[in-house]
This record gives sequence, C-alpha cells and structure tokens, in this order.
Amino acid sequence: MRVLIVYGSQFGTTEHVAREMAGAIEALHEVDVVAAHEAEDLLGAGYHLLVVGAPTQFKGHRLLTRGFLKGLEAHGFAGIPAAAFDTRAHGDRGSTGSAADAIALLLSRAGCNLLVPAESFMVAGMRGPLDDGELVRARAWIVGLVHSVHPVRQVLVEA
Repeated sequence: MRVLIVYGSQFGTTEHVAREMAGAIEALHEVDVVAAHEAEDLLGAGYHLLVVGAPTQFKGHRLLTRGFLKGLEAHGFAGIPAAAFDTRAHGDRGSTGSAADAIALLLSRAGCNLLVPAESFMVAGMRGPLDDGELVRARAWIVGLVHSVHPVRQVLVEA
C-alpha cells in the first residue's frame, strides 16, 4: 500500500507529527512525506491513502496546506481514502479553531473519501512542544487509518 502524508508546518511541530506517523507504518507500506509547498504538483495515481495536516493558526483561517488542497481534484485525488489532522493549542474547537476541520472540508469537496473525523494533536504553545503522549497517539491513529484501508489478514499456522 502507498501512503502520502502532506503537511504544512511553520515551527516544525506538525512536520514532526507527520514524520512520526510515517515511521509507524513504513516497515510495511510505502510512505511519502512531503511539505505542502512541495506537493502541489503531485498526482493521486498510485496512492491508496492521503493524510493531510497543518498547524491551527488564526483559528484555522491561515491554512498552510491550502495550495496543495486546491489542486486535489485536478490532480486525481478524488475517490482516494483520506484523513485530516492538525496541531493546536488546548481549548474547544470553537475557541481555538481547527485546521483539521478546514482540511477535512476541502478534502471532502475534492471528492476524497474521509475515513474518520478530523483529528487534533495538542501542543503546549504556538511553537510547541507537543504534549506528552501525542506522538504515541499519532502513531496509533495512522496505524488505525492504514488498517481501515488495508486490513491485516491473520494467517493461521497449524502446529
């Protein structure tokens, strides 16, 4: 299975999450981790899962992945299973906003098949660091996504 993880990151926190996710699945799957500004010309052909993440800034109105997301349909990503994540400060989404919600909406509008609701990984401040346990949670989240697209089949071994 081939997975594309696209991220926008200003201070490196969201990139760190994206690369940690890739590390959780790369032993069994082909994974491309690409900054959003470098992904704008990528084509969807050959990918089985698209994951897009960005930091929440200005309540999600400044979206560092917007350029990539605008070209999804034209670049053949319609119909591909997808998920959205962000890194954001503590508080309810109503007060902090959520880049993940904005990303999920744009993924859906482009015809991607959203697998799960938008996910947030919490940071202590604008420049990070991530809260304790968030990288472990990010790894588990991506493993669950991959499993939902490509279930692992158990092999019965006879003694």
